[in-house]
Amino acid sequence: METLVEVSGLSKRYPGSSEWALRDVSVAFRRGEVYGLVGQNGAGKTTLLRLILGLLRPTSGKIGFQQGVRIGYVPERPAFYTSFTVREYLNLTGRSMGIGGRNLAGQVDEVLATVDLVGKANARIGTLSRGMLQRLGIAQAVLGDSDFIIMDEPAAGLDPLGQRGIRELIVNINRRRKTILFSSHYLAEIERVCHRVGIIHRGRLVLDRNLDDLVREYRGKFEIETDAEPRTLERELLGFGFQFESDGRRVRFQNMDDDRYFALMRLLHDRGIRLLGLRHSALLLEDTFLSVTGSRGDEE
Repeated sequence: METLVEVSGLSKRYPGSSEWALRDVSVAFRRGEVYGLVGQNGAGKTTLLRLILGLLRPTSGKIGFQQGVRIGYVPERPAFYTSFTVREYLNLTGRSMGIGGRNLAGQVDEVLATVDLVGKANARIGTLSRGMLQRLGIAQAVLGDSDFIIMDEPAAGLDPLGQRGIRELIVNINRRRKTILFSSHYLAEIERVCHRVGIIHRGRLVLDRNLDDLVREYRGKFEIETDAEPRTLERELLGFGFQFESDGRRVRFQNMDDDRYFALMRLLHDRGIRLLGLRHSALLLEDTFLSVTGSRGDEE
């Protein structure tokens, strides 16, 4: 795939600090992919984004851009002139980019439709909800036909409906072969919309993989916890031909399809074994994210 932006050995240490905010990060972002960047607060996500945008200068390393690549940016909390209407603000943004006339009017209409703000085109920005402000920030970022769009925590502070709306926007924009790089604390966002995922921990990129590969690795994995004595449970499962690993009262299965799942539930019911816990492949995938960072979710 065509590479739009390539980061090589990128490091950043802020003046007066003995700690590295970012250390020796190398990663390439390709045309038409959605790349999700995961990490705890202070891990280095925003530093990486700001370095790519040119808002910070690296201590060492390089950032290479394909010639002519156009970049859009959505900060975590976009700021606007609240007395402007939505259309006025986008017109001002477009003119500052050198777009004018009918071309500007057509592009503003297009981005308003993309982010579902056509009905708010003439509303004052100060009257918009948080979710609408976030969508306006995305409209500003894609105006000018940006190739590479960077979003810093685009769904932060939104309710579940607002989060879903942002996910849908990311998918719709990506369908136009736009490359999107976004940071997030929400693993559900990453799993639902990304092609690749990177995990930053203490300034280092500790994982960079295709999401499909990770999902394939965990597909069919399944874990249960019961109230049965370990030996009793293992004997029952062996008798029915299940493939599993047991750790006390927790049992992890491989290649769990629908038929095996229902057979397992029937076995537990018939033997009077109570199910205390159940973890499917998505939750086990979350464990991978946590184990890579050596964390159980505590923020730094």
